[in-house]
Amino acid sequence: MNPSKPPPALMTQRILWVALLTSNFLYVGVLFYLRANRGGQALPPIDPMMAPAFAAVALGVSAASLLLPRRLYASFAASAPIEIRDGVKEDPMGALQGFRRPAPSERIFADTDAARRAALLRNQSPLIVGMALAEAVSLLGFVLGFLGAGEAIFLPFFAVGIGLQATRFPTMVAIERAFEAAHGARFFPGHTSEGSD
Repeated sequence: MNPSKPPPALMTQRILWVALLTSNFLYVGVLFYLRANRGGQALPPIDPMMAPAFAAVALGVSAASLLLPRRLYASFAASAPIEIRDGVKEDPMGALQGFRRPAPSERIFADTDAARRAALLRNQSPLIVGMALAEAVSLLGFVLGFLGAGEAIFLPFFAVGIGLQATRFPTMVAIERAFEAAHGARFFPGHTSEGSD
């Protein structure tokens, strides 16, 4: 795998991420347009209990957007039919140990390319679920704004939704780390899933 060019499956997920993140800004634009073009009609005041009720729902949806994709990915990744073998763990002190102890071992994926492909393919659905749940927080703000709530009430919903989506940018490092955790194995001995991608 060429380290300078992300694989196509990762690029697809990044395109989805950009599209879903951008939709929040479109919602804000449409909302301000609709509020400005009501034909001079004043908006009726909203029920004072609506904003706290929507905030409570948004809190639950926010928690789900963080927890559910992780659970889904762990389940999907663990079901991947990937061959795992025992490998020798890198041991910088091994030379000092001599022959007194056997070399430490760790579980590694037998075919790292197949494991990376499986990791990527199983990430797309959890990514979409997390992004959709985060977008739901923004949509709650959209509804409040459409019903007449002030900017100080509905804009924080958009800020939270956008923030939740921004943190979901798909990287190979994060996907590999989650796949390793799901299988209790590494891509190669001593692998720590560190890097820029």
